[in-house]
Amino acid sequence: MRKAVYSLARETPPALVYAIFILLLMLATAPALRIVLLGVSLDDLLQLRCFNPG
Repeated sequence: MRKAVYSLARETPPALVYAIFILLLMLATAPALRIVLLGVSLDDLLQLRCFNPG
């Protein structure tokens, strides 16, 4: 099993690894980037107000 994983890791092109990493990074930061790119909407303000612990 370990040999199969190592051979798969060696045969995977670096460009594919970077593309997957960038895609996952974009998905993880999408909520924050949406506010930065589109501005704060009324829904965002309501979520901040209604779901703020404290």
